[in-house]
Amino acid sequence: MADAQDVDAEIERMASLDDDAFMHAVVDYITGGSGRRIPRDVQAAALASPTLATQTLDALESAIRQAKSFHPRLDGESKREQQARIAPFRTSLQAAMPPFQDAVDDLAHKEAKYLAALDDQAFERRWTAHILEDPTGAPIPPRVRALGFRSPRVAARAEAICRLMMEEPTRFLPASALGKSQKADDARIAEFRQRVESEARYLRYAVQYADARHGRMPSEPNVRLQALRLLGEAHPEELSKLLHQVRDGRRAGRAEARKDERAVRRTSQRRAP
Repeated sequence: MADAQDVDAEIERMASLDDDAFMHAVVDYITGGSGRRIPRDVQAAALASPTLATQTLDALESAIRQAKSFHPRLDGESKREQQARIAPFRTSLQAAMPPFQDAVDDLAHKEAKYLAALDDQAFERRWTAHILEDPTGAPIPPRVRALGFRSPRVAARAEAICRLMMEEPTRFLPASALGKSQKADDARIAEFRQRVESEARYLRYAVQYADARHGRMPSEPNVRLQALRLLGEAHPEELSKLLHQVRDGRRAGRAEARKDERAVRRTSQRRAP
């Protein structure tokens, strides 16, 4: 078992690295190397610690995306041959992820328990800080914060606030972000709504998962109704005109249908013996 002091020292060392150096250090550990000859059990404990687990998982995902930078093409090597060399590298990184994913999930579970215990105002402030990506709102890694909110324990609560955010965005945006110009305000509000809708999709999946676990069939969101509501908020006069046009069109269609029915009846009566 790794010595606690050695693990703490390794955590401190790794935490001092920039993102690129940290990623290379993680890859070096996964692929079996250790430039400083640190015992692997010490490295494993440090990288899976609450302090580093999220950063380790981020580093592994980045390394998989940047696999070509770890295995650049050799002279005379084809792209297919390069991909053949890269494939085992990616596989080894993906296979190494579960312990770090478990560590991050544990952190997210604790965060969800904390969020569930907050009163409505504190929860709303915490969720708003997450939407605004305000690092002062919750001093935890963004990944853990997001997973905490997406927990079935609190997802429905956050989703309810999302609906308010879509309807009244200026209530949640800081005053310093608005008031510069109408064009700038519109762009800021549109960006805010886009962020809210993106997060709301994850929340809906979490709510549906919770429903399914309890034997209830999840209902699909009424996308058309949501879009119609947003249109009415942005352009109420145009929506009113469109509704009148549709109603008038339906009335005209029904009147025409009744006229056709009467014509058919008269024709049938004339042909009757």
